[in-house]
Amino acid sequence: MTAPRPGPLAPNPPVLAYPLHDALYLNLTGACTLACTFCPKIRDDSCLVGGFDLRLVRNPPADEVWQAALHEGLEGRSEVVFTGFGEPTVRLPVLLDLARRLRAAGVRRVRVDTDGLSMLRTGRDTPAELAAAGVEAVSVSLNAPDAATYARLCPSPYGERAWHAVVEFLERCAQCLPETTATAVEVPGLDVETCRRIAQRLGVRFRARPYDRVGRQPSGPCSARKQGEDASDHPDPERAT
Repeated sequence: MTAPRPGPLAPNPPVLAYPLHDALYLNLTGACTLACTFCPKIRDDSCLVGGFDLRLVRNPPADEVWQAALHEGLEGRSEVVFTGFGEPTVRLPVLLDLARRLRAAGVRRVRVDTDGLSMLRTGRDTPAELAAAGVEAVSVSLNAPDAATYARLCPSPYGERAWHAVVEFLERCAQCLPETTATAVEVPGLDVETCRRIAQRLGVRFRARPYDRVGRQPSGPCSARKQGEDASDHPDPERAT
């Protein structure tokens, strides 16, 4: 694959693209539909993942994210993932634009980590739109075995409707995309096995995510730009929620 040439980056730019192992992760927004009680951004005012400070003070345009991705390099990546401490589908047009660019540049696998609420929020068939743009995989935060538990752990303006919307989104993704994974954070007392059974019933993969572990080092204050790395797993694999 011959990658396009990157343009110059501004000094001290926000972290819009960051590599971990052989994958590249793209950070589109700090805005989120949910206020999950276990999210370090909500609980600790921490935006560190893998040693990278992912706090954004504005939503970057598609071209700026693209230049950051080119700067980090696309060639040889196992995948490129839309993720971060915000919800990527909040910026759906930018996500779709960049997904198309990534596939045109020869990236072999594009994945989106999502809260699964984009159909509820937009009224659009977003799984079909993701598939049409070249997205191959989604990781969807189910996070609860029922609507009441979800509304308690992941508050949003949608209340208990949100959990049912996530389930519907998972069903639709299973129809549209080659790979769909439901995830749940192992919050103490959560019935993770019921979450697993729901995923099996929907015909999607399932992965439990360790509680209170984000990125490849312990979370810290958002003021830090980059710290040393360790060997722990990246969440969901990348999102905090």
